Amino acid sequence: MSPSTPIRLVALDLDGTLLNSQSQISPRTRQAIADAVGRGVIVLPCTGRPLASLPPLVAQLPGIRYAITANGAAVWDMGTDPLGAVYSRYSDAARRPTHEPVLLERHCLPPETAREVFALYREYHGPLSIFSDGRSYLDGTGMALFQNRHIQRHSTEARQPDDGRTHVVRDLDEWMSRHAHEVEKFCMFFDSIEIAQAALVRFRAFPGIEAVQGAPDNVEVTAAGVDKGTALLALADRLGIPREATLAIGDSDNDRAMLARAGVAAVMANALPEIRALGDIVSTRDNDHDGVAELFERLGL
Repeated sequence: MSPSTPIRLVALDLDGTLLNSQSQISPRTRQAIADAVGRGVIVLPCTGRPLASLPPLVAQLPGIRYAITANGAAVWDMGTDPLGAVYSRYSDAARRPTHEPVLLERHCLPPETAREVFALYREYHGPLSIFSDGRSYLDGTGMALFQNRHIQRHSTEARQPDDGRTHVVRDLDEWMSRHAHEVEKFCMFFDSIEIAQAALVRFRAFPGIEAVQGAPDNVEVTAAGVDKGTALLALADRLGIPREATLAIGDSDNDRAMLARAGVAAVMANALPEIRALGDIVSTRDNDHDGVAELFERLGL
């Protein structure tokens, strides 16, 4: 496939797309990104994670400057020091070399909606993370559950060690009492896929929110109208890039909106069937076998 309009902006999902199952980026994929950047293409991560959870190896990719995080609730200009920008949102930021990023877009849940969504999450068991200003907040119980996921190595995000990227608060109820107006996204991993699917039905019936899944055992909530696709086009507008010159690459439910809105939708071979159906182009290789590099090469990037 050769797009009629040259691609100028590429949004890459992380988990299941750019990152392999070991949370690494292969040399071939790294080189494909470097080659595209060398030709003037803007490549950026577009993830459900907060800025603090952007893996350092992603922040250090050649030419990376912008990032869409929290499923589109925040868009960042990380400037000339992306790794420092990521570290600026760590819990131990005072002990790290940091760089303050520019927040280009931010869309929080209305406070009362955030409180009601939080109450619904509290009916379930699992590590609940709250994303705000690029940071991820858990309480002690949630952190213990999250660390258990790390031990069991569930998901690529769980494989990234907690190196200070998470803020552990005494009590999430107390945090919400003071910060309900600052919630960009809620994210919970449930005890099973079946429980997550049943919970998803309840969240999707909730007015004023977007509820999606980044993995079969989780539910992620942002404000209504907030998604990766809207954020991608907002950034493209800021950069003077037409929709037709944008490319989105993803694999999961929380990529659906950016695949639908981008000029070219590219889907990984390991994507769910209903997500593969959205692709203008689908890789023959999965995220463990250089699927992103294959797509870059086929699209002439």
